[in-house]
Amino acid sequence: MSNSKRFVLGLALAVLSANAVAELPHSSILSRYGMTPDELPKPAAIETQAPVEEKSRFQIEPEQPWATIRIGDGKKPEVTGNISIDHSVQQEYDRCQKLRAEMIKRGERYIVCDTSIPGMP
Repeated sequence: MSNSKRFVLGLALAVLSANAVAELPHSSILSRYGMTPDELPKPAAIETQAPVEEKSRFQIEPEQPWATIRIGDGKKPEVTGNISIDHSVQQEYDRCQKLRAEMIKRGERYIVCDTSIPGMP
């Protein structure tokens, strides 16, 4: 766009803006309707209440540690009476005992094979 076109466009916008401003009333809209700011309705009163402490709907417990290491192992898994569950728990316990023995042999920190804690090996 050339400079002359920009100048003409800017001048046209300025003239249109000046025309729009000239058409606006110089007095406030309240005076056009014969009112004063004191005659305006007051805003509704807001009742402030002290916050009521609600009892929590959720039971919040402290976060459990990611891993628990204890000394003294050897607790056998409980028998449930269901053969498939007992068999799988026994296999998991045997696998954990082998892994524990391997870690002790390597001199690493060993794990506890306690099945009484859910989610623990």
